[in-house]
Amino acid sequence: MNAMIKNASSPIATAVAALLLYPAPLLSQTRPASGTWVEDRGARVHVPNGWSYNERLVAASGPVNMTNFGGTYAAGGLLPPGGAEIEVTSVPAPPNLVDYIKRELKPAKVDKLQEMVAGEKSGIQASYVESISAGASLKTVVSYIVHGAMLYKFYLSYWSGNRNEQGLAAAYEQVLKEAQLR
Repeated sequence: MNAMIKNASSPIATAVAALLLYPAPLLSQTRPASGTWVEDRGARVHVPNGWSYNERLVAASGPVNMTNFGGTYAAGGLLPPGGAEIEVTSVPAPPNLVDYIKRELKPAKVDKLQEMVAGEKSGIQASYVESISAGASLKTVVSYIVHGAMLYKFYLSYWSGNRNEQGLAAAYEQVLKEAQLR
């Protein structure tokens, strides 16, 4: 009986595997003209040159998601080689920011929490590396900024060892510095 179930599910499993392994945009992205601004969840951010944003996610009141690869993720929804994404979202400000961050990042091996300043904004920044497989890991930098009754969270994720790490960090810093928080 198990052999019959296994044989019967093979076409379905094959179709599912093909969908998961085929590199394709998860949601269409818009490659904006230079100088484009995107607003959602109380944050207005500048899309860095060469980056695109997910307009369908913004239209659905989701976070602002920007990528440097047009949103065409690699197999399994992973960033492609050299790819990076910046995500901006907000939640109601917690009563204790450090406790909130520690709870949110508990599963991650956070290097350290440190104070950060970006233009006129200040907050707390953390970074961590997440091992995906032997020799492959993702680095994430997250900045937490309390403004009024909201907590704004800015994430930068990319493959560890990315040759353009400095350029990615510069794009992220630009987004942080220029962000207009409501």
